[in-house]
Amino acid sequence: MPDPEALLGQLDRQLPRPVGYWVAYSGGLDSTVLLHLLATLRPRLAAPLAAIHVDHGLQPESPAWAEHCRRVCAELEIPLHSLQVDATPRSGESPEAAARQARYAAIAEILGPQAMLLTAHHRDDQAETLLLQMLRGAGVEGLSAMPAVRPWNRGWLARPLLGVRRESIRAWGEARDLHWVEDPSNMLGAADRNYLRHQVMPAILARWPAAVDSMSRSAEHCADAAGMLRCLAERDLRDVSIADRLELSHLRSLPPARSRNLLRQWLREHQAPPLSSRRLQDALQQLCHARPDAEVRVAWGGVEIRRFRDQAWLIRPSPMAAERPMIDWVGEELRLATGLGRVRRFEAAGGISPQAWRDGRVQIGYRDSGFQCRPAGRSGSRTFKKIAQEYGIPPWQRDMVPVLLIDGRPAAVANYCICQPFAADADQLGWMIEWIPD
Repeated sequence: MPDPEALLGQLDRQLPRPVGYWVAYSGGLDSTVLLHLLATLRPRLAAPLAAIHVDHGLQPESPAWAEHCRRVCAELEIPLHSLQVDATPRSGESPEAAARQARYAAIAEILGPQAMLLTAHHRDDQAETLLLQMLRGAGVEGLSAMPAVRPWNRGWLARPLLGVRRESIRAWGEARDLHWVEDPSNMLGAADRNYLRHQVMPAILARWPAAVDSMSRSAEHCADAAGMLRCLAERDLRDVSIADRLELSHLRSLPPARSRNLLRQWLREHQAPPLSSRRLQDALQQLCHARPDAEVRVAWGGVEIRRFRDQAWLIRPSPMAAERPMIDWVGEELRLATGLGRVRRFEAAGGISPQAWRDGRVQIGYRDSGFQCRPAGRSGSRTFKKIAQEYGIPPWQRDMVPVLLIDGRPAAVANYCICQPFAADADQLGWMIEWIPD
């Protein structure tokens, strides 16, 4: 049975301290009970309490539900922020996923930093989530189901009723004669979760009455295992990760399961979309075992993994402009053509001679067939290909790297080298050119 004192203890001792609590209030049974529980605790809460309601516009009754939420919050004297969103699913997207994405995106725009969104997910929801993840073939990360609290939107998302059964929530609401709305879509069997809730779970509980509690414990065990795997991957990453690159020699030395674990964590830390198990294994095979001269490229979800000099690089390619025109440059930070990033200059010893910069026409260009540069302090001129090989410019960046020209002659390859005769003396301040790719 929901217990206000237990809820208060959870908020005070087990969850982070926010600047405000926001109840995700749909008007349904679960969120109604959570709202009333918190209303009884409001004088003792560590932060102000408010509610937020999202009208998805998917049901004819949704305006009436929004009005119901307004009346309840007015009676409880709890501020309510009501939103309307377009939750129409895209082609191939489930209605439930589209509604969830639209809802959280809209809420994120309202909540400020250090706020905590409270949802009314409960123990039965946790069991259903575990089953759905199992049916999708999830690993221990997915089988952890829903955490009690996680970082979200510069604050937190918490589920303080995750240890409470649905039947206890209903009994608490009925005992206090609470009123809530019923969403008819929750009874439609076409949705996977509804099918589990109304067809599968009753049969499981008839045979195994304690199944919900047992399944929730399994999710907790998986969460522990996932946490340990993340710790192991973070330790491995310290040995092999350089910014957005991985040293493949070390990755090859790990057992297969550990190398997969490391690659998943690397993608997670760089906020890349997850790879399926099959594609993850295929990526590892290509990165670690393709012949040395093979061009390895694994692309998905707007990101790519490339291999260069026995390192894996994670990149986010953006469309490049068809033209890369020469641009006169006076030295201010400059945004280049679409997909080419920006350049800036800064003072450092051995950069481009200030006098050469003042006396010549300074332009930003790119490599061409006649490129020749003698890097400062080195003997002999080099083609752009030789410069790229010596300085480790990846092949996919070579058409994008800005070249600074003075009076039509290469004076610097941004980020990599200064060309003679435009270099300042080693003990003289000059202009270094930094390129920041998109």
